[in-house]
Amino acid sequence: MTVRPCLVSDLPVDGAPWMEPDADLGESRSLVEEVDGEVVAAGLRRRGAPDDDVDLVELACRPGRGADLLKALVAEDDRPVMLRVVPGTPKAEAVAVVGHVEVMQSLPPGAIPTDHPDVLAWSHERLSAAELERLTLTPATDFTVEQLLDLWMVAYVPAHEGFLPVKDADATREKFRRWFAERLDRESSFVARDGDGHVVAATMMTAEIDGVLVPNLVEVWPGHPVAETAASACVAATVLAVSPRPVEFEGHVDQALYMGVMEMVPHRSAGVLTPMDMVRIQGVEGASVSRSGQTE
Repeated sequence: MTVRPCLVSDLPVDGAPWMEPDADLGESRSLVEEVDGEVVAAGLRRRGAPDDDVDLVELACRPGRGADLLKALVAEDDRPVMLRVVPGTPKAEAVAVVGHVEVMQSLPPGAIPTDHPDVLAWSHERLSAAELERLTLTPATDFTVEQLLDLWMVAYVPAHEGFLPVKDADATREKFRRWFAERLDRESSFVARDGDGHVVAATMMTAEIDGVLVPNLVEVWPGHPVAETAASACVAATVLAVSPRPVEFEGHVDQALYMGVMEMVPHRSAGVLTPMDMVRIQGVEGASVSRSGQTE
């Protein structure tokens, strides 16, 4: 078994579309784990800004593999790393082997069968409830990217304060501006406004991962008297817009509004992407890997 820098000839790596050649990454690193000439694990440590508290790590591995690669990525720097881990997966097994793990945030099960009759009936009921409350549902195509970014940042900053705080709001906004330009599906994203025209909640379809659509519930005004009605109506509108395609909503277990809405949805369950933990790892003993491929 060998852990070495990722080469152009290694790409693409199955299950790791985010991999890049290590030589192109500057302070970031991408490594592969190789057994008998075959890549069995791939990992990328994305170096954050100088004042960031953690670096983000992606890892894809086969069962029983990936731990040595992860140790090498962690050993690159004293700064902790953070990973997204779905329980019961080979990645979760590798993380458990490495140890020194602290769970920073958790996402509940968010898979919704958008073609199920009960889900469709619930969705229509939530839209009717919103109408009774004088809420207006509008597709995100009626908003500019800057307006959508305003809503996103209002929700994003407090949601991440406890585990991955935003230190440079302008840089974070710029990152999401690029992400929205590449990935945001505005036709499947919705904004709810109250009778006075104030935005209360929204859903934004921000990604598609392995064929699964990933919407976010954006808690613009979680303390509003009809926040739950507005939020559930946005979820319902997104469900109806994408049916019958599979979706997994993304939100945190400590967001009371999000959890309240998810608990309403019939047949919500675990999926490919959720439940999921955001974990931090620091203090692992291991050898880093030089650009030449030698352990250090």
